[in-house]
Amino acid sequence: MKTKLTLKVVGLIGVLALISAGYCFWLMTVPLSYDWVPVVVIGFVLSIGVFVISLISSFRGLTLPSRHRMLCRSGRPSNQPTQPPLTYVEEIPQSE
Repeated sequence: MKTKLTLKVVGLIGVLALISAGYCFWLMTVPLSYDWVPVVVIGFVLSIGVFVISLISSFRGLTLPSRHRMLCRSGRPSNQPTQPPLTYVEEIPQSE
């Protein structure tokens, strides 16, 4: 359930970043005063960066839970000991 919510939030952030990048790209084609050019370019670069990060996050969100399930299922049963029980040897007397 937590994975679905995370993927929805990451997807929403990615869509908003893509819309923002498209708007900044459209603003680059419209004649603007030179004061707004750095704002539009920085906004475009940041929104593309956020979109790429959301793509990576959604990919990890889709692949990591399945890997976690595979690792949990592939382990041996927990009721079997990992090594034989230790046997204690009586102390050996030391000669002087």
